[in-house]
Amino acid sequence: MHGNSSCRLEALELVDYFLTSNITLFCFDFPGCGLSEGEFISLGWFERDDTATIVEHLRTHRNVSTIGLWGRSMGAVTALLHGDRDPSIGGMVLDSPFSNLRTLCDELAASHSKVPKFLVGAAMSFITKTIRKKADFDLNKLTPITHVKECFIPALFATGEQDEFIKPHHTQELHDAYAGDKNLIKFSGDHNSSRPDFFNNSAVIFFVNTLQVHFLLTEETKMSEEERAVFKQKLAERRERERKSKSEDSKQDGGP
Repeated sequence: MHGNSSCRLEALELVDYFLTSNITLFCFDFPGCGLSEGEFISLGWFERDDTATIVEHLRTHRNVSTIGLWGRSMGAVTALLHGDRDPSIGGMVLDSPFSNLRTLCDELAASHSKVPKFLVGAAMSFITKTIRKKADFDLNKLTPITHVKECFIPALFATGEQDEFIKPHHTQELHDAYAGDKNLIKFSGDHNSSRPDFFNNSAVIFFVNTLQVHFLLTEETKMSEEERAVFKQKLAERRERERKSKSEDSKQDGGP
């Protein structure tokens, strides 16, 4: 599940990790993002209901067996807000969620402006009232930290050590307060940097175990070694084409 100001295309870099491990990937745009209709996003508040609808759809149509959630930033917050009310989720990968929106706003205001704290508080009160009136939700209730104490789904938390947008302490606090089985991975990078290969591999292994992939596979649904090799070859060719395309675009723009 993607972050704010993003869309389902975030998941493209994960396709080869999942499919070669015999895990299907369902990607979607939250309302107000990508190709989905909608005028606004709610940073997880209403998105959790969209997630519940999608999970119900997948189960109703019996297209999948076990279900896991992978979210980044807003998507990770959404997973946490949904997780404490749906214990049937097999596992969650939670990349850079905030623990409390009000805390995050105060931190961003302090680091990016010299506005006195009391003025920030007044501005936040005005914004909160406006959003409550127009979008019908309360920013002050966006507190994933209050949900993790009632969530027992196996969870893998992750954060970039150089993240200056949602600082690593948010993920650390959520991890420490989380009630279920948990682990935390820290890697070099900021909020929007590409995630390292070792993290993506670790997350997929986490899902292979929590979703019980090896126990649920049949010979009909399992990707054969030959199919896996062909798939990886096609992915390598696609990535090479993308690399060449980016290189040509850079030259046209006057880059090195």
